[in-house]
Amino acid sequence: MTDLRTTNGRSPITARSRASLDEPLLRPQEAADLLSVRLSWVYEAVRDGRLPCIHVGRHIRFLRTDLARWVDDQH
Repeated sequence: MTDLRTTNGRSPITARSRASLDEPLLRPQEAADLLSVRLSWVYEAVRDGRLPCIHVGRHIRFLRTDLARWVDDQH
């Protein structure tokens, strides 16, 4: 079995990913409501790699902070 620890003895999980575990994951419909777009647009944007998402098994989830950053980048 491979040890996933880095040379400093810490897990390779970054501070951002640890912090994001405290933030609730949004479902695609919730992301669509937040962005005021159709659900089909959300799925298309994820498929095209335009919208940041997290894959949990076969499910797609979103972090509100990632969506807010994405909106800011669109300006």
